[in-house]
Amino acid sequence: MLLCFGLPLLAQQKRPAPTPKRDQKKKEAVVDTIPFYNGTYVGLDLYGMGSKLLGGDFMSTEVSVAVNLKNRFIPTIELGMGGTDEWNETGVHYKSKAAPYFRIGVDYNTMAKKVEKNSYLYVGLRYGLTSFKYDVSTMPAEDPLWGDGIGNPSLGDDVWGGSVPFNHQGMKGSMQWFELVFGVKVRIYKNFNMGWTLRMKYKTSASIGEYGDPWYVPGYGKYKSNNMGITYSLIYKLPL
Repeated sequence: MLLCFGLPLLAQQKRPAPTPKRDQKKKEAVVDTIPFYNGTYVGLDLYGMGSKLLGGDFMSTEVSVAVNLKNRFIPTIELGMGGTDEWNETGVHYKSKAAPYFRIGVDYNTMAKKVEKNSYLYVGLRYGLTSFKYDVSTMPAEDPLWGDGIGNPSLGDDVWGGSVPFNHQGMKGSMQWFELVFGVKVRIYKNFNMGWTLRMKYKTSASIGEYGDPWYVPGYGKYKSNNMGITYSLIYKLPL
């Protein structure tokens, strides 16, 4: 009887316990703790206003509204006003009253996995457009030798002689462009941030006046096929 009961018990004690296979182990699930909405940022560009005071050719002011989604994508809207009143080296006077411009786009946070949601490096795209009016004029100049106008855009007067001013007021212009954006935003105190943005701008389409090209385009800068711009902004994060 001892042998009958003892042998099965001994066999059970010697039987090795089954070892779980690697592929049977449960992998720990990665929990996404970053909420979908991470705040709204309102910014004011200080560079455009300060550049004119420091001797720049034009003045602009701009506000931006950005929404942080998953700390990764930041849709952004930018609204601004820009104008100029300058003489160039050839004696041409260009004037454009403050006109609005609009940009819309999205930024991508390259530091999305960082815990800190208020400071990051980003890249982005913008689509911009503006519609404006501008004046182009020049003072009359008289050639002391021949008595007619000197150079363009001064024109000779066939009746009285001398020259007449080139003067065209209220010409209409419009322009569309896109931008490649590289920037950094840094938290400085509680909900206040500072941000630098470098913008590479490329003209896509433009409509200009019949008698002269615009010298300055609001939101874009000097009128040419491509341009570079900078914004330096004070940014406030709205409380959640």
